[in-house]
Amino acid sequence: MNELLTEVENPHTLDDELHGLSRFEVVWALGTVVLVLIGMVFEWANFLIAFVVLAGVFVLLHRLVATKKRYAMESRLMFGRYRDEIQRFQQDWELIKRETEDTIAAFSFMKDGVVVLSNDLKIELINPAARVLLSLDPDQKLVGRPLAEVIRLPKMAFGVQRALDDEKTQDFVVEVQNDLVVRPVDVRIDRIVHHSSGSLVIGLRDVTEAQRVEAMRREFIANISHELKTPLAAIKGYAETVEDAMRDDSVTAFQFLSQITTQCVRLETLVADMMQLARAQSGKKHFLIGAVSVADCIQEALLTNQPIAEQKGVELLSTNPEEHRDKIAFADFDATVTIVNNLVSNAVRYTESGGTVVVELRNIDRFVQMIVRDNGVGIAPSDQERIFERFYRVEKSRETIDGGTGIGLALVKNLVVTMGGEVRVTSRTGNGAVFEVLLPMFDADLAMQDADSA
Repeated sequence: MNELLTEVENPHTLDDELHGLSRFEVVWALGTVVLVLIGMVFEWANFLIAFVVLAGVFVLLHRLVATKKRYAMESRLMFGRYRDEIQRFQQDWELIKRETEDTIAAFSFMKDGVVVLSNDLKIELINPAARVLLSLDPDQKLVGRPLAEVIRLPKMAFGVQRALDDEKTQDFVVEVQNDLVVRPVDVRIDRIVHHSSGSLVIGLRDVTEAQRVEAMRREFIANISHELKTPLAAIKGYAETVEDAMRDDSVTAFQFLSQITTQCVRLETLVADMMQLARAQSGKKHFLIGAVSVADCIQEALLTNQPIAEQKGVELLSTNPEEHRDKIAFADFDATVTIVNNLVSNAVRYTESGGTVVVELRNIDRFVQMIVRDNGVGIAPSDQERIFERFYRVEKSRETIDGGTGIGLALVKNLVVTMGGEVRVTSRTGNGAVFEVLLPMFDADLAMQDADSA
């Protein structure tokens, strides 16, 4: 195409040939004149005949030149149109080529697998993601091979045949084994009808994460139902007992009323924690992010937990807040207090009498680091990955009478992550636990960027 366009864009040689007379025509005209002159000299013809012949020759030459000029002009116009057409074709070709390259790139980098089958169920297209999801060799040549020869999954073969026969979308899940891992893959098969032939497109998606989230949702519903059922059952039982005891034993009735109040407070605390967790998971829009003195947050949390620690015989220690006035985080004050309060109360709860809970504070790089350290019962390595899940308890037999709602650490993690920080735990069974929280250090430029993005 480029060579043709070059020829059309350079018609000068042909244009030169079409303008004026060619060498043969000039020689022919001069030869005729010479012959006429010779004839006149030798009286082969009279002057009138010679004049007529010469006039005829020049008329013919004039008409020939005019015709060639007109033809040259028409040729230039024709070549100009051809040149424009070829340029348009070239632009269209470049556009199609670019779109094809973009489509192939997008097809190759898709996370979902795509397989296109011909009407005889041979593979026409398959992207790398499909090879991974179906556990196929990434370097094996698959295009042109029958699907049944490449993928030996009965459910897949049955779904493909149903889509071909019934012309209805097929949607199902297959389990594909890859080494020692079984991966659930959602398969959607659609028929594409084009003219008289039909082909199939198979969409593949890894639903491992979706199934895990669904399992977590079911577990959460079961856990919250259990957490709500326990205090409600206690309240109901105590209320029935109080009704009977009011007549005969007012002291016992008062004790039962106290238990009812305790369980109501537990329900109130559980609901409040759930609302805080929902607030933390909704993003920064519900927070007042700004300069926060982490030392003040620690002091407030220690004052809240001091009575419980004294009653249990646990010593609470912290560095002098006046020494840490420069530890300013870019965070929400109430959220930071909640984080410290949950970590300290957890440490007190799982530390035996005579133990110690220490809160440390320092600056590290661009973060304010807070450490809550205890010498309590510790956390087994197998439990450390799950302690930040809602309602997960290290001690499965522990009842809610210990004062916890089961979502304190989940709340801590969500609050820290929402404010751009990180939380980590280090522990061994019987050797206490160390919780480390990193919050972004306050910076005027950071605060301005956050305000602009709000």
